[in-house]
Amino acid sequence: MLINRMAEFSECFRAEHSFHFHIIPLLPLPPFFSFKMLLFLLQCIAAFYRTFFVFVKIKPALVVGFGSFSSVPGILWAAFFRKPILLHEQNAAIGRANQFLSRWANQIAVSFPETQGKFSRSKVFWSGYPLRSSFLHDLRETQNEQAGQKPFTILVFGGSQGAKRLNHTFLEALKVVNAEERSCFAVIHNVGKDDLQGIKQRYQELGIVADVCTFSYQIAEQYKRADLVLARAGAGTIFELAAVGRAAVLMPYPHAYAHQKLNANYLVSRNAARVINDDSLSASTLRNVIFELKAKPDQRNQLGRNIQHLAKREANRILVEAGWKLICEKN
Repeated sequence: MLINRMAEFSECFRAEHSFHFHIIPLLPLPPFFSFKMLLFLLQCIAAFYRTFFVFVKIKPALVVGFGSFSSVPGILWAAFFRKPILLHEQNAAIGRANQFLSRWANQIAVSFPETQGKFSRSKVFWSGYPLRSSFLHDLRETQNEQAGQKPFTILVFGGSQGAKRLNHTFLEALKVVNAEERSCFAVIHNVGKDDLQGIKQRYQELGIVADVCTFSYQIAEQYKRADLVLARAGAGTIFELAAVGRAAVLMPYPHAYAHQKLNANYLVSRNAARVINDDSLSASTLRNVIFELKAKPDQRNQLGRNIQHLAKREANRILVEAGWKLICEKN
């Protein structure tokens, strides 16, 4: 298996598991007609060369691609060397990289069941979205037992790219809440790369109990403590919500070909989340939605039940078995 991941994730994972990583860096796709585009193209050429030498060195039995342009060198070399290829499409809409690479894939797994109709029928199957083991336990009973024994708890996170605007809007929304109403809230806030100390200070000034950090690997535990989640609409977030059955207000990241907006639209069509698009996002809009869902636990519970229909707890096993089958067929 050939994996391209962020260096910091690789280092963390390597510390806990006996996997060998070959990190092949690629810049984010820059605007056309810019100096960064020249650097990007040069880095792409280097990535193809480095990927070739990784193939020669490790001789992979299977190559798995999880989308994005960073998967292109590995999948194309896999096709050249006639290695089995398994693609996984995480989002509701097919990404450009997977659409391009699908012609060489032996099998294509999808997270959303409706995405099946957009690939060749002979290749595609619904695997669900693979999650860490901490998400494979039913957390709903714990939440229900704690209901009424704690303040209304909101979990807030925006991801590495989309945190700053979400952080700012949420804190502005809290400013228009009076002191008595604030005493009814607790917040768990993963602020990403934003100003950690500055945000902690703002919670102290607002008089709100808040657990603030840049990022947490205990996100499953944080979901367990939350009554409502405010987040972007990446595939990982959506399927974590589905696994734990939590109501959410999603604010899709408007860039990156707007794939998060399509994910969010899918949930809206099934009454599985509340969504505020970027052009409508404001402190007052967010505050109104939060207070509406706080006052209507039946609506929150319905959102949690509906999003759970997306959960497929055996996704990890399905993907491993699919990959192993391709290896056995090749041999």
